[in-house]
Amino acid sequence: MPTFKPLLNLITVATLTSLAACNTVQGVKQDAHVVKDKAIEVKDVVVDKAILVKDKAVEGGKAAGQAVGSGLEKAGEAVKGATN
Repeated sequence: MPTFKPLLNLITVATLTSLAACNTVQGVKQDAHVVKDKAIEVKDVVVDKAILVKDKAVEGGKAAGQAVGSGLEKAGEAVKGATN
């Protein structure tokens, strides 16, 4: 009478291997989602910092322009005063 124990063992091992592979694939998918979410968070922080730096640069440019304009105005007044 043939025994089915080796066949049953083979089926069990194949089933467990398939389940392990599914869990691994699912784990990889979950890890990919976590990495994607982290990348989005990092991108948002970088964009926010870039906007802040741009705003500071604009403010600095305006201040420099005002200083140059004020200096030219004072120089013009000094020249005007010297010629009168």
